[in-house]
Amino acid sequence: MNMAVMAGADPRMAALVVGLSASNTFVLPTHQVNALIMRPGGYRTIDYAKAGLVMTALFLVVELTILYFFYGI
Repeated sequence: MNMAVMAGADPRMAALVVGLSASNTFVLPTHQVNALIMRPGGYRTIDYAKAGLVMTALFLVVELTILYFFYGI
């Protein structure tokens, strides 16, 4: 947040970006539900990476669009 203040940005926006981006775990099966269905479903880590890249791109587009409208990056 100090870096955002020094850069002249809103520190709330910086905290929001960090918090939302840290919760963006679409690429790896790090969540318990994903790990539980991995073996019975026959999924591999590469399957999560393929689907996760698309979800990550979509997530970033939505996140940055909402931040633009609320905070005017």
